Amino acid sequence: MVHKLFADLITSTTYTLLRDNDKLPEKVLLYPEEGWAKAASNSHWLLKTPWWSRKHVHVLEVQGTKRHKTVARILPSQCGELLIEGTFRGVPDGDFRLLLTTTVNADDQRRGYCKTGSLERGDKTTKTWQTTHLAVTKRNDFL
Repeated sequence: MVHKLFADLITSTTYTLLRDNDKLPEKVLLYPEEGWAKAASNSHWLLKTPWWSRKHVHVLEVQGTKRHKTVARILPSQCGELLIEGTFRGVPDGDFRLLLTTTVNADDQRRGYCKTGSLERGDKTTKTWQTTHLAVTKRNDFL
């Protein structure tokens, strides 16, 4: 109930959903979708807003020992949602779209999640996207 009230009080600017003043980046846990054809390792993303812009975000993808890094854009979306779109260069299916929302159900609240959403990969030019992962962020007290 408290998190539902918190989601209603969030301002209309979507880029304030990331913690701007934290020194540590926000960790997004990624769980592979069952219908995705490719083999997916356990991975997570680290999101950090740079000092020079609040509409951009540094994205570091960690998959075991592999790391890919890029600067993505935060796109306008509905209130309480965060839409991040970017490209990892040199990676097949490098275009991605990450949608996180602050409206979580009771089960997700018990698990300690504050944002849930999905990661889509595909092609920006043809606008074909396929949901590949379930994305969640945990509250600070559940880390």
